[in-house]
Amino acid sequence: PVLGVVGQDVVLPCQLSPPSQLPSMDVQWRKIGRGFILVHEYMNEGTRNLPGKDYQNRTEMFLQEISRGNVSLKLKRIQMSDDGKYRCLVRNPEWTLESATDLQVAAVAPVFIDVLGPQGQGIGLACRSTGWSPKPKLQWVGKNRQNLTMESVTNVTKEMGNLYSVVSHVTVTEGEDPGDIGCIVQNSLVEMERQSAIHLSGDVFPRVSPWLAAFWALLALVLIAAGVCAYHEYTAKQIASKKKRSRETFLSQLGSSMAISPNSMNKRIVPSLQFRFHCYPELGRVNVMDNRTQEIVFRIPITLVQSCKHAQLILSPDGRTVQHKPAFQGPAASSEPLVAVGSQGFDDKGAGACRGYWEVEVGDSQEWELGVLNKTVREKVTHQRLEEFPKEGCWALGKLAGRYHPSEADTVIQSWDVKPTVVGVFLDLERGSLSFYSVNSMALILEIPETGSERWFPFLSPGHAIGQEQGKPLSICPP
Repeated sequence: PVLGVVGQDVVLPCQLSPPSQLPSMDVQWRKIGRGFILVHEYMNEGTRNLPGKDYQNRTEMFLQEISRGNVSLKLKRIQMSDDGKYRCLVRNPEWTLESATDLQVAAVAPVFIDVLGPQGQGIGLACRSTGWSPKPKLQWVGKNRQNLTMESVTNVTKEMGNLYSVVSHVTVTEGEDPGDIGCIVQNSLVEMERQSAIHLSGDVFPRVSPWLAAFWALLALVLIAAGVCAYHEYTAKQIASKKKRSRETFLSQLGSSMAISPNSMNKRIVPSLQFRFHCYPELGRVNVMDNRTQEIVFRIPITLVQSCKHAQLILSPDGRTVQHKPAFQGPAASSEPLVAVGSQGFDDKGAGACRGYWEVEVGDSQEWELGVLNKTVREKVTHQRLEEFPKEGCWALGKLAGRYHPSEADTVIQSWDVKPTVVGVFLDLERGSLSFYSVNSMALILEIPETGSERWFPFLSPGHAIGQEQGKPLSICPP
């Protein structure tokens, strides 16, 4: 892999063999992420030599080297988001060549030492630094970089943007006569380190005071009193929580005992208490003794349309299963989003249903996207003009490389022991919301407010079949 440090420049190598320029040669650099992201393109013998829209003023090709087959790319002022896999695609009317390069981005940051003041018979020190990647190592040293014998407590936490923060505490006593003390934080990936140092003299160490023992005794009494109060508060909360769970169990049993009408073949009673409260909040206010009240979500039959899908997607005869089957094998498969759209539309103007519920089996696939999109995006799919997932006109839940998006959905799902293999989708335009559920756990994953007045269509996007004959399928469960 190519190693880089945040803020510096790196070169992503790509060399033709034998070293010569192909006639009518086009070059595209792409990043493999949520689909493929254009980084830079060189086309029409250099008449088009432009960066992708997310890489403005940060890419450069070596134009004087292209005649010798060198189509490497310089990526400037790299960021943590640049970490990942890149593909160099070289094409002419007769050949298509491709190579892949992994870029691993590291980050280093300044190191600071804080004096915390007297602690017992010594002086407390804290070493802190924020903005490292990957996870750093911290070391306290004395003269000549020798490890200190004093015990330290070090904590490393992961912050936003996949960066790490490190904090370490140590107490230095006067008898050890440390003199100069240094804190070194190391990045093992790029073998870089940052450090800070401080000099301690004997004058800074505390002296024993006759009032010290009395202070610690008083502090101990205060802590004991606080502990007793905290215990009583915890006990009261446990009793209240137990009463709440008992009520929820009773309501859940009541809901499961409700009768289903003879015409409910295409209907589904919301299966759990949490499900009901999120889909229909007023159900929580129903008199529990009135078992005539039922809240029913209409589970509608969703089918996908042959005329409104990516050209490399294949549908099952019943229109409920879709998977990627590329036109040819190899890594140069389609880079556009693989989208198939349903025929049913939803709006709140009377032209179609205003709410509906359907379930999609995602299985163990590591790449998928599902949700709803508006009429404008649907027309782009119909005319094969959808180059990337739009930021507007599309509400979705997805998974890529083991992580879910949006990020709030990933936070919820990663906390579960059982990951969803069947996802429930509930669109309710009367209330202006789109909700996703784990059917396995009968629990809410994500609720998105929808405030527009457009017409919405269900869609599925299975994973790319990179290096395989066909990708893993997504299937709409039968009603």
